[in-house]
Amino acid sequence: MSNNPRTIIYLRSVGTTTHGGAEHARNMQQQACMQAAILAGCPTRRDAQGEPQLLNSAPVIEPISGSDKTLRSILPTLQPQDCFVISTLAVLGDVPSKLVANLSKIVASGCKIIVADLAGLDIATIRQTALAFMPLEERYQRVSSELDGLYATRSEERATYAREIQKSLIDQLYRRGFDLSDLLTDPEGNKPKPPVDDIRGRRLRQLREGLELSAEEAGRLTEALGEKALNKQYVSAIETGKDTTERADLYETALNAERGRRKVQAKLDQAVAKQSAHGQPPTSVELQLFGPQEASHA
Repeated sequence: MSNNPRTIIYLRSVGTTTHGGAEHARNMQQQACMQAAILAGCPTRRDAQGEPQLLNSAPVIEPISGSDKTLRSILPTLQPQDCFVISTLAVLGDVPSKLVANLSKIVASGCKIIVADLAGLDIATIRQTALAFMPLEERYQRVSSELDGLYATRSEERATYAREIQKSLIDQLYRRGFDLSDLLTDPEGNKPKPPVDDIRGRRLRQLREGLELSAEEAGRLTEALGEKALNKQYVSAIETGKDTTERADLYETALNAERGRRKVQAKLDQAVAKQSAHGQPPTSVELQLFGPQEASHA
């Protein structure tokens, strides 16, 4: 591993799901991070115009706004000589436990942390403030799980009812002498188009938006299943109920897998956050960075 000091600018769009909005948010974050890093004394050089430019620095962009996959790959590589730069604490996590857990891991690495919109970094206050909202976060997760279970039950009930109605209709038509094979093709011999499933489409769109993903980002989730990414046109067709092929099943599986991964990660983050706030002695890194008194509260 290289011993050269790195300036790691981590960018993740927060609070936006559109492609243009996410790109604009990242551009604003990058400008703020670069200015903060230069002011904080990160290694720089002068360009031809005499303006300072960061050395050994490249922005690290989270491609999926609602995910933290890139951040999780960065954390184990952090070294004490590095500078980790973010525009705001919200970039580290959308919920208190994730924010505290990721912040604690960065602190434990010993690298310098720079937050563009904070003049100073009081780890103890950040932890205490964030963890005060943990009961609300846990309550939200319980309610979310209850709603998921309720929806799954209702969905199965609707499917069972639909099958019973379908069977009843087929039986009634046969009794009246209708040949249902005529319905399988039109007069020209073409198969009918698959029915539009707008109910499922709306549900999948709500699931995607609940994960704070754009259509493009959600389409890339299928890569984790070993399949090609779905483009925005496919995602739009699925979410409007026009595409009911196996792509819709794959898309739904990918969304549910991402939601499940985040739930598991949330439990791990809560455990890390609680451990860092209660009963764990300060690390040598925290003692060195923040002093014995503050680190004892961190």
